[in-house]
Amino acid sequence: MLNKKNTITSVVREVFQHVVLLVVAFIVLLPITEVALSGFRKNQAIFGPHIGLVPIIDTNVWIDSTNPDRRSNIIKKSMIVKRFTNAIDGFSFEEIMDMEVNKKLKLNIDGNVVKKDFKNYIYSNGKLDLLDTFISSLKQWESTASTKSVENVRTMFFTNSYSDQLKFVYDIRFTFDNFKIFFSGYGVPDSPTAKFPMFTWFLNSILISGSVAILQLIVTALAGYALSRFNFVGKKVGLMTILTIQVFPGTMAMVALYLLLLYLGRITPILGLNSKVGLILIYLGGGIPFNVWLVKGYFDTVPKALEESAMIDGATPWQAFVTIILPLVRPILAVVTILSFVGMYNEFVLAAVILTSQDNFTLPVGLQAFIQSQGAMNTRFGIFSAASFIGSLPIVVLWLLLQNQIISGLTGGSVKG
Repeated sequence: MLNKKNTITSVVREVFQHVVLLVVAFIVLLPITEVALSGFRKNQAIFGPHIGLVPIIDTNVWIDSTNPDRRSNIIKKSMIVKRFTNAIDGFSFEEIMDMEVNKKLKLNIDGNVVKKDFKNYIYSNGKLDLLDTFISSLKQWESTASTKSVENVRTMFFTNSYSDQLKFVYDIRFTFDNFKIFFSGYGVPDSPTAKFPMFTWFLNSILISGSVAILQLIVTALAGYALSRFNFVGKKVGLMTILTIQVFPGTMAMVALYLLLLYLGRITPILGLNSKVGLILIYLGGGIPFNVWLVKGYFDTVPKALEESAMIDGATPWQAFVTIILPLVRPILAVVTILSFVGMYNEFVLAAVILTSQDNFTLPVGLQAFIQSQGAMNTRFGIFSAASFIGSLPIVVLWLLLQNQIISGLTGGSVKG
């Protein structure tokens, strides 16, 4: 009986855990999915005519342009064609609404051509050449139709009696235009002549973050190994100094770093303000101390007997380090690489202070400048989402490449056997 109770309790607990995980996953993934898919929506702004929650899957649809309720204003192609057919055949709007239930339709031979052209235009999703054909045939029909019929059609399907602009328009909601803007830098709504070199910002972020990650990996691997294996004067004091420095946030040194680059720029412009090299040096100084502690602790777990055995067999200390130790500490090196790359890739504050020209911006700084340039009422969230979507790809790719190293314990069993 006790075993049965324990079994029921464990099943209930497991079900509850799965439900909680599903709820958490839904809460986390829903906004991420919404942001990602917003990059495929045309002219979506945070404020303005396209404000409001939109469905995750938002397809291109026909709408009535005179109806301000965009989300509920969706009309089927067949319904538009049916209403136009009835209007050409001489029925009023009220009669047409009644006849949408009644399948009996009156045929008008003289209106067959214009009805056919209208249907072709609607089912082509608004091709301009077919629209011109429809307008031309409509003019011919109007020249022979009664004034009442013409007025009825004009009132129901055009913005006004004297315009050739249809009320019903094909609303393009799913598009790749936002991604084209990301690569070209041009075509932002309300700013057609302005250039936003987002692809350049993207490359700058990869260059800076990749350089920092590689340099930090080299320095921390060598420094961590030296601190783990060798004893020298000032080792303990140096470690405690590094640990103490990490207690203080980097923003406290922002003014000092700014002035440092200002003075260096007077001597060597490549190391000064608005310089990618200068920003890389700043990032290196902030990230290396923490990573040295991290790598040093991992080196401590690797037995010294492995290196001693290699050196007994004739290997030099450097050969033992490269061929024996480094392969065993790949997991922590992968962690350092990801932490360095992601941390610098997403960093905004220092980059915004040091980088001043648009061509040197990183992606976070550039996107913030893009948002500010749009104004509160016209912020193009779709373009921002498209840039964010592409900007996240390097991190995803790096994680996929290094995930096996991160989750593997390569030192397990290395001296057993």
